[in-house]
Amino acid sequence: MSEQSYAPSVLKLAQEAGVTTDWVDAWGGHQRVTQDDLLAVLGALTGRELATERDIEQASADLAASRPEIEPVVVAWDGIVPVIEVPSSVVSAEIVLEDGGAVGADIVDDRVLVHGVLPLGYHSLVVNGGEPVSHIFSSPTTAHATPTGSLGLISPTYSLRREDADIGIGTIADLRALADLCASWDTAVVGTLPLLAAFVDEPSPYAPASRRAWNEIFVDFSRIPGWHGTLPTPVGDPLWVDYDVTGHDIRSRLAAYSAFVSRSPRLRGFVDEFLTHEPEMKRYARFRALTDHHGRNWRAWSEGVKPDPDRIAYHETVQWLMQTQLAELSSDLEARGQYLYLDLPIGCHPDGYDIWDDPSLFAPASLGAPPDPLFVGGQDWGLPASIPSRARRDGHLNFRKAISRQLSVAGLLRIDHVMGIHRTWWVPNGATATQGAYVAQPTEEMFAIITLESHRARAGVVGENLGTVPPEIYEGLARHELLGMAVAQDGVTEPKSTDLVALSSHDTPAFAAWWNGNDIDDLLDLGVFDDERAARERGERIEMTERLQERFGTSGPVETRDALMEWMAGTPAAVALLNLDDLLMEERRQNIPGTHWERPNWRLRDAVSLEELGADVSFGDQLRRFATRRPDVVDPDKA
Repeated sequence: MSEQSYAPSVLKLAQEAGVTTDWVDAWGGHQRVTQDDLLAVLGALTGRELATERDIEQASADLAASRPEIEPVVVAWDGIVPVIEVPSSVVSAEIVLEDGGAVGADIVDDRVLVHGVLPLGYHSLVVNGGEPVSHIFSSPTTAHATPTGSLGLISPTYSLRREDADIGIGTIADLRALADLCASWDTAVVGTLPLLAAFVDEPSPYAPASRRAWNEIFVDFSRIPGWHGTLPTPVGDPLWVDYDVTGHDIRSRLAAYSAFVSRSPRLRGFVDEFLTHEPEMKRYARFRALTDHHGRNWRAWSEGVKPDPDRIAYHETVQWLMQTQLAELSSDLEARGQYLYLDLPIGCHPDGYDIWDDPSLFAPASLGAPPDPLFVGGQDWGLPASIPSRARRDGHLNFRKAISRQLSVAGLLRIDHVMGIHRTWWVPNGATATQGAYVAQPTEEMFAIITLESHRARAGVVGENLGTVPPEIYEGLARHELLGMAVAQDGVTEPKSTDLVALSSHDTPAFAAWWNGNDIDDLLDLGVFDDERAARERGERIEMTERLQERFGTSGPVETRDALMEWMAGTPAAVALLNLDDLLMEERRQNIPGTHWERPNWRLRDAVSLEELGADVSFGDQLRRFATRRPDVVDPDKA
């Protein structure tokens, strides 16, 4: 453990604020935050500069004064409300239910005692006949069951390509075509990367403009009501997405369609009906209309700026289209025993709607990760960090809305970096990723939201638990019956029946690139590795590939990949997820973590079209063979 002592006042403030001073790193070593770094994180959390002893003591006093007398969130597992401590001034209490009903409660020795079992839902504690003082999450202990025994196929939507209807980027139409092929290949899970709203110049699906809205660039033009226009025309290299040109073309055509909708009472009626059920999309549309004309940095907007009504109508219209099309796709998949698998990023772009909607919820710090074997300098993801105490006051509304949006269409949801519901690595603005610290999160409350939303949507949940994982996350996933993840690329450790097993992920190179060491060359070129480390990594990679060939009795990358996939399919894992890039032996990489403009991330398109895949008998036979290796699929809704 690195030596580091703290002033008593600093340690006291850290303990009160939930900032962890010690942690176990990815190598199994014990680390301790320096006092300067600890003070920087505490300053971001408390909103004050902690330059003197008096500053620290005042921050501690302010923290104590702001602590509510009654817990702002109480979890009632399976509807059973625990004892709630209240001040002596409370003489009456009741639980106001989500549907407007009420359940009585007694006050005994400054404690609220609730009789009976609450229905599942988000309820409120009201005392002395006044306003709600606490959010009561009545949640099932376990998430909705996942369909076990499934085989899945995942691909970024933008990568998909059809020869007869290509518009320069894969869309919901292509995702639907992939799902149709998957059905013929006995593949139940159809997965893709986040389809969330994005700024025009930010292609990363993991830095969305909102986790509550969709990206209209993926719209299926063939399913737009009343559409009579022509399709966008592909430009440039057919194997790369040109977000500037293609994105502008798509949005221009959708703007013309929005103007048409505004002139059509029937079509506008559909949009208005959508907004009745999704009223927040009105506020979101207003925000995006403002960014269209005044720039996305809303902190620099002049006071009293007005949005263009046509742009408001545009964003309302495209959200209606996307929600409708994704819901239809999900429903069609469900009807034939398939599941749409989506992914929820850990945060939102700093200029995004979710931050603008409530800036007070976020600290002057970003989320990231401490050093690990790949990123010895740690990672700063640039996504604003939410302040736990403030998130609790509104019942974690930001997280609830984000997960609810995904589950409105997903049959299976992956939560990226699920460790973030236990603790998040904060990097204060202006600091490096190594100068951060872990901030504790209200884990039980976050799990309660996940299990409740999972049941409401009748959808399973996967927690991406790869990286530096504290034991509490493993315990939580097991207790609440969320799937974990296992990646088979670096070894063949038997996954559990509560795992989703995959050969690679969006953060790792595809199998062919991994086999050839392309990722090592890339990291050397980027300066992440020096020559000595690159040579060491290449030697270790050769040893890994040789061990795999020896284990499976194979020769070369294709045979070994097939053997690995066959092995994955035969494991007890709940879901065996195959990456289309692995099947295509793609050597290019969708994303190199830790890079932004240094590499053209999130642009790679498939060299093989969906028509070619469908016509490839051996490809289909291979997937069907993998499917026969899977245990019998058990649908929890039909079991």
